[in-house]
Amino acid sequence: MAERANAPKLRRAFLRGYRAGDVELSIAKATLELEQLSNELEATRARASAMQSEINDLHNRLDASRRRGLEFDREVAELHEQRKAAERDAAERAEAVVAEAEQRAAALRTEGLRQVGELQQQVEQLLGMRAGLTQALQAAVDSVEIALSQTRSAPARALEAAPQPAESVDAPEQPQPGRWSRDPA
Repeated sequence: MAERANAPKLRRAFLRGYRAGDVELSIAKATLELEQLSNELEATRARASAMQSEINDLHNRLDASRRRGLEFDREVAELHEQRKAAERDAAERAEAVVAEAEQRAAALRTEGLRQVGELQQQVEQLLGMRAGLTQALQAAVDSVEIALSQTRSAPARALEAAPQPAESVDAPEQPQPGRWSRDPA
């Protein structure tokens, strides 16, 4: 519209009407403006169509995002339920394991107490045996002391008169008490 204000005015011809050159120039300018406006309208329609396509695409993407969000929420709820079920199962298994462990511990404790009782009986038997052995050793030591005291009081000649065994060439040498060692040969 601002261009129309700048359009040259048509001049009047001598007879009637307007000068043909001015009219043609004005028509050419108007046609040019019309084509320009038509092109702008086409470009605006194309931009509007592109924008509408973009809006439709954005709506589709928004709908897809909402669907994915709903699916995600459902999956999260399912996972939450699965987690709760897994926790319940784990708690039940843990309780079963603890109960089994407590039973096993009680059985082991009972078995341990039984073995301790047996060991105490064995220790008491060993202590009794030790006391008996101590008494037997004491009696043996007393007997040896009596025999030694009797041997000391007996005459030394009886020992000297005892015959000496003859040494044989083929007989293996008898170990002497001073030559014994703790390590076996």
